[in-house]
Amino acid sequence: MQKKYKIMIIVGIILTIGILLFNSEYIVSRTKSEVIKYSVEDMPGNAPNNTYPLIVLHGFNVIYSTRFGQLEFKEFHDDVSKELDYQNRGILIKETTCSELKYSENPISVRNTYFTIETTDIDDYSKTLNRTIEMIRYCTGAEKVDLVTHSMGGIVARNYIKNIDNSTIRKLVMMGTPNHGGLYSFSDVSNYLTQEGSNLSIDFLQLSENHDFMQRLNEGDETIGDIKYYTIAGNTDGEGDGVVKEESVKLEGAEHFTIDCSHVFMKHPTFCKEALNIIVEILKT
Repeated sequence: MQKKYKIMIIVGIILTIGILLFNSEYIVSRTKSEVIKYSVEDMPGNAPNNTYPLIVLHGFNVIYSTRFGQLEFKEFHDDVSKELDYQNRGILIKETTCSELKYSENPISVRNTYFTIETTDIDDYSKTLNRTIEMIRYCTGAEKVDLVTHSMGGIVARNYIKNIDNSTIRKLVMMGTPNHGGLYSFSDVSNYLTQEGSNLSIDFLQLSENHDFMQRLNEGDETIGDIKYYTIAGNTDGEGDGVVKEESVKLEGAEHFTIDCSHVFMKHPTFCKEALNIIVEILKT
């Protein structure tokens, strides 16, 4: 019996350490923001002309975790910031202050999540992105931002551009984004549920080519506004990246790149340096 309790205590300690490590970036960011809020006057900045903060936006994850969403793009965010001398501000949280975001020389880069516990609707995700962009623009004084997205993050951004504001983004880069649905066979369930159209506001259903949301998103001009669009598709089997078909990623009016990387690995420079190199060249100018 005593041995059983010891095992339970050890497992509990391991789980506690794991949870703390998983949330460590958030805990540090929140603590720093709280300290700054009470010690520094929180005034917006005045960004130099022709500088553009970078927002890195994750894709779908099955557990709808804000922490996981912020964490999964960390390696890419760190590497692109280092390559292009961005001031890496880590994750953006509701406690982040303007004092942490404003800059006088090199622009900042941040990671953010659009997940909330209240909704699974991409329209609501785009409203969250709107608040993020407005906060970045207000705090930095920059006129526009650049966005690098993965998978569903690109759909969130396109929906923001089409239905909220098409004047705040300079460049939009989409990696493995299912712009026309075009998912592999494991999406048969969502396609079946939306085969005659659907108004169900659930994100993974909205990614189906049959869903009313996706059909409305692709009506008319696919690359709206004075924005430079870039699409990057993995092609590892002659069809796509294992999750999204290459033809679905392409947009009329966007510059397109094909890489030999899977859907999951393309956002990790350790496994797919090619995607990082392309995006560095895109953001250089």
